[in-house]
Amino acid sequence: MKKVVMLMCLLMVSSYAFSQGRQPRKGGERGKMIEKMQELTPEQRAELKTKRMTLSLDLTENQQGQVKAVLLEAENNRPKRDGERKKREDISSEEFYQRSIERLDSQIAVKAKLKEILSEEQFEKFEKSRHRKRYHKMQRGMRQGR
Repeated sequence: MKKVVMLMCLLMVSSYAFSQGRQPRKGGERGKMIEKMQELTPEQRAELKTKRMTLSLDLTENQQGQVKAVLLEAENNRPKRDGERKKREDISSEEFYQRSIERLDSQIAVKAKLKEILSEEQFEKFEKSRHRKRYHKMQRGMRQGR
């Protein structure tokens, strides 16, 4: 009888432990970093991005100044979009289309300016790193959605 009761208790405890599935993280450390990054001024964000690009692409002093100017311009345009954000349900399809066009146009402009500043080798390396970051971001999102 003792063995049956022990077996039942063991089964209950183990089934309870397995039923507590893994909870997706709520932002975690990366979420905190993103919040801190958004609190920075546009000048600070542009400076940090320039420093990261300098480390990964070995930018010259001249290139650093030019890249910082391009990124600062992009960062200064950014609050306009962020301030106008609404919930997805609250915007019409035409408004969504216009915002998407504006965002993509600004990305194309920044990319074209960077292409003029960077050497061919540096630009290829920059593009590869951007694609890699997007891939990892997508993979991370898929893992958290399980």
